[in-house]
Amino acid sequence: MNVTNGTFPVPACSANIPSMSYGTAPAKFRCGQCEMMETSCECDKFCCLCSSQLDIRICKDGLMYCEPCRTACDYKTSD
Repeated sequence: MNVTNGTFPVPACSANIPSMSYGTAPAKFRCGQCEMMETSCECDKFCCLCSSQLDIRICKDGLMYCEPCRTACDYKTSD
């Protein structure tokens, strides 16, 4: 590779496409506090909106919500 005037040749954009992932698996959300997957998280589980401890799940933002709050705010879980 020859260097000219301190610049490098720019690779074609299509060169990176094969290495990119287009996985079809559902997203796995991580706890915002411990950064562990939902199945490995050992944090106290309670809804960050209403403090309920029933049917708590981690959503895309990393926070935990109960089913009624997820429904009301249209938050989705990883499955």
